[in-house]
Amino acid sequence: MATATLLDKKGKKSSKQETLNDSVFGLEPNEHILYLAKVRQAANARRGTAHTLTRAEVRGGGAKPWKQKGTGRARAGSSNSPLWNGGGVIFGPRNNVNWKKGMNAKESVLALKSALSMAQKDSKFAVIEEFTIKEGKTKEITEILKTAELCGKKVLLIGKIEDANNELVKRASRNVIDLKFITTAELNVFDLLKADQIIASAAAVKEIEERFAA
Repeated sequence: MATATLLDKKGKKSSKQETLNDSVFGLEPNEHILYLAKVRQAANARRGTAHTLTRAEVRGGGAKPWKQKGTGRARAGSSNSPLWNGGGVIFGPRNNVNWKKGMNAKESVLALKSALSMAQKDSKFAVIEEFTIKEGKTKEITEILKTAELCGKKVLLIGKIEDANNELVKRASRNVIDLKFITTAELNVFDLLKADQIIASAAAVKEIEERFAA
């Protein structure tokens, strides 16, 4: 049976364990699907803005630099030649390359469930009653991290999609190094694998289980 550490509103560990849905948090992680999902996410985040000019795109170079014969120098037809300084580039990066990679829905779901199950298996997944951030101050979230003994670790906070408190939690987390807040709608393999500790609200866990449970 899959379980997770239970934290109260202040981040204090409870003696009780939170029971999780085995079909979401108790799977044997599929490492190959996790690899494919991670590569896909990195590729789709690639901006691909690097761009070099070919000899046809370099400005100028219309006139022949010198006559064909009699100068003693090598023949040259244009200063745009890739052999010349400032000329075109051969096989350089272009910004019209499509780096996008796809993945079908079943594989995407399996990748997320595998990442969640791996975090649970490695005792990196905890459930907090709720995020009680009233003013959106950094000190509010750092107090929770101190109580949970997570300072200096890469922590991922997960909240439910529609919560009036989300903006305050996001604001409070913004200035803390290695701390990120997302909602269940923003779940992704990269953030789940990168985190040293994942803390999800009880409401968020319920949303995840309703979304992915078999």
